[in-house]
Amino acid sequence: MRIIVILLLVSGFSLRTAAQNNDVHYSDLSSKEKHWAMFHPRAAKKVKKIIPAVRSDVRLKMTENKIDSLIHGGQADAYRHALWMALSAKHIGDKKARRVGQMHEESNKVHFYKSIKEDNALQDSMSCQMDLLNNDLGIAYGIGYKDKSDDEIKELVLNGILAGEFFMLFRNKKNEFLDCEGNVVSNENRIAEKRWYVPYCLVPTNNTSEIPTR
Repeated sequence: MRIIVILLLVSGFSLRTAAQNNDVHYSDLSSKEKHWAMFHPRAAKKVKKIIPAVRSDVRLKMTENKIDSLIHGGQADAYRHALWMALSAKHIGDKKARRVGQMHEESNKVHFYKSIKEDNALQDSMSCQMDLLNNDLGIAYGIGYKDKSDDEIKELVLNGILAGEFFMLFRNKKNEFLDCEGNVVSNENRIAEKRWYVPYCLVPTNNTSEIPTR
């Protein structure tokens, strides 16, 4: 019975599937995520409820053109992670929220070497760094505005995204990833060679130019 309860609890725990899709499967979870959920059932149950709310709000903000629709490395990606951590920190505390975010990124590296995609893209070193930075900033929002409602936190995080308080990957108008010198970063051989590190550049979430501003 305990195993069945745990399986039901942690299904829906991960942020791994695309922002447009609320379907999550137990197989999406890393071993660390499953282990954490087993030993923190109350916190995992709260996170399970937060995930679909975050995805739904990301879709809404994209539909309303309040953020871009780039769920890999763009404002939508930054907003998703920041809001996920902000609400998680509010409801389960900053330490547990940070650990959940760290496990997610640790599993991304494992999935990269297994050629498992997230949001139809293989993750990389700079995408991981971007997520971790946005996670920490989101946690600061969740703790700093703990007395606010979830809807108020959503608006506060959104305003932070638009004000450039979070991070996204640098791109040009053709949607090509750039390094900090403005050069296009080629991915032609990266996947075949299993190179985790890529020289992408992080820029504030309000940067719309082709010149990196910090």
